[in-house]
Amino acid sequence: MVLKEVDPVPSVTIHVGGIHASATQTRIKTLLGSCISACLFDPSTGIGGMNHFLLPGELDSLDLSTRYGVNAMEMLINEMMKLGADRSHLKAKVFGGADIFRANHNLMMVGKRNIRFIREFLETERIPILNERLGGNEGLIVHYLTQTFEVFVKPVSTDRYKQKEEEETRFYKKISHELVHRESNNITLF
Repeated sequence: MVLKEVDPVPSVTIHVGGIHASATQTRIKTLLGSCISACLFDPSTGIGGMNHFLLPGELDSLDLSTRYGVNAMEMLINEMMKLGADRSHLKAKVFGGADIFRANHNLMMVGKRNIRFIREFLETERIPILNERLGGNEGLIVHYLTQTFEVFVKPVSTDRYKQKEEEETRFYKKISHELVHRESNNITLF
């Protein structure tokens, strides 16, 4: 009989629009390009959580709302508070915002806009950023251990980097199409 070594920490992978909070030790993982992941922690309760959003701001009418920074941040904070976290005790570590769209000049500023958004949001909410790895031109693999507030970051290999760039480009094209279609439906004739 062969015994396999098992990681005793439950693991959750989140993707664009994903949010996960836990009152027990959990490893939350994600792969970032121009997106941002905020890892939040309440040291008084040991409750931690992480999100993964694609664009700053909000757009309530689309079913993709947690892909937008304002909604993703508020939903993460609310999930943590439901578990017993105190909003006034939250601390943050933030990652992502890379410039991975070298070929498409229309998308190149997304990472920078995401970085500006997360810094302004956390400052407004008085949530201090204890550590960050923002910007650059390579994607990141992020692993966050919720109860210890440890975060492990690794640059993405070329193959996974290309896959992430293609995934984000497809989403940006989709959302641009939905916005144009939505705006054309808001015309009032008089």
